[in-house]
Amino acid sequence: MRNKKILIVDDEESIVFVLKKLLEDEFIIDTANNGQTAISLIDNNRYFVIFLDIRIPKINGMEVLSFAKKLTHPSNVIIMTAQNTMINAIDAMKKGAYDYITKPFEVDEIVGIINKIKKEEFSKDNLEIKNEDFIDSLLIGKSKTMQEIFKTIGKLSHNNLTVLILGESGTGKELVARAIHINSIRSEKPFVVVNTPSVPAELLESELFGHEKGSFTGANERRDGKFVQANGGTIFLDEIGDMPLDLQGKLLRVIQEKEVERVGSGKPIKVDVRIIAATNKDLRLMIKESKFREDLFYRLNVIEITLPPLRERKSDIPILANFFIKKLAKELNLPEKQLHESTLAFLQSYNFPGNIRELENAIRRVMIMSAGSVLMPEDFYEIINLNGPAIKNISEKIKSDTNTFEDIIRHKIKNYLEKIKNIGLNDVYKTIIETTEKILIEEILVISRNNQIKASKLLGINRNTLRKKIKEYNITQKNSDK
Repeated sequence: MRNKKILIVDDEESIVFVLKKLLEDEFIIDTANNGQTAISLIDNNRYFVIFLDIRIPKINGMEVLSFAKKLTHPSNVIIMTAQNTMINAIDAMKKGAYDYITKPFEVDEIVGIINKIKKEEFSKDNLEIKNEDFIDSLLIGKSKTMQEIFKTIGKLSHNNLTVLILGESGTGKELVARAIHINSIRSEKPFVVVNTPSVPAELLESELFGHEKGSFTGANERRDGKFVQANGGTIFLDEIGDMPLDLQGKLLRVIQEKEVERVGSGKPIKVDVRIIAATNKDLRLMIKESKFREDLFYRLNVIEITLPPLRERKSDIPILANFFIKKLAKELNLPEKQLHESTLAFLQSYNFPGNIRELENAIRRVMIMSAGSVLMPEDFYEIINLNGPAIKNISEKIKSDTNTFEDIIRHKIKNYLEKIKNIGLNDVYKTIIETTEKILIEEILVISRNNQIKASKLLGINRNTLRKKIKEYNITQKNSDK
């Protein structure tokens, strides 16, 4: 991330020195010792993170924070202060600070925050890809259900109908919403996402509609809500089923009147926004239980798109898996890898409760951790739930298809022999047998959750023999059943 920039704003030279030394190997560092210089730098640069002291000369840190968060590409701002008060903390977070730390702070605390931001930014970057590439990445799937969804997205491109997207977590609801926006006449305007459960209930109204200065404790300035920010474009209300009932009524009014009112204001603001909502909940059941307004449901459900879980479109798994390999090889600067035929069978035998997101995450981890150029089933064993149907199915496959299992072993032995051929072949039999036995015992212990009685039954050996092998190979067990 050496091309990303960090700004450190503090008039204490020791703080600036420590943070700079900690971060300069990974980031480009700018510094400022007063608020005026900080604002000038923020106005002319795009910062990944800003470390900002509250008490600084000329312009205080809270004003600098407000300026930074109004920009088109706001930075992640970490507030630093020696005054650990609740008012400061609440005020900073309401103004949009990413986090709030008190002096003196630990180096590990800074590293932890940076790592957390990097993970979140990585996820955002995966979504904020170019329109063309994005559509290519979304339009993956030859299953009949997905083809119908693609047709629906096309039909929605020339109108402004409200859309309700239903589906389990990880099925790609936000991706479909973005595809609808990108293909629409609003594509040049903002696409604003509101993840309903992530916003505290007491702040959600302000988040959606904005607020006036002084309308509640901590509201130190007027702020536009997400609807105003999305004006002319599309607002995506994710997990709409988690919205409180009282706020559902206000949202219904916005849809009907096409106007919003800031909290603390009686003055309506006209907005032109396409609404796309999504949920993994059964809204019809929630209506019966009086947890969701029926009138709002029908306002949102003008066009309904239901995304199938991955277990219902397993024919798409090979296409998706190979797409993710190509995509992640490019993102992670790694060589492309191949999926062995037995690996595809393994992946298709698994139900993927986390859906497409789980598949992508599994591919990412294997791409990083696996040394081989061909991805084998065992590369996924520690990632995919081995107590689920996948391990049972692959075990049955191994029993019924000996050649496949032999291919796996033969492939690994060939790779090993190729690596050591130039340094002499001594004790190959002993090395391979002992290594294989150790790995087999380790993997069986993982599957059996370190229950030695269960592990010995799975291996077909008695418990005393298993204990001797564990000691012989110095196998470390966590929370083992001894």
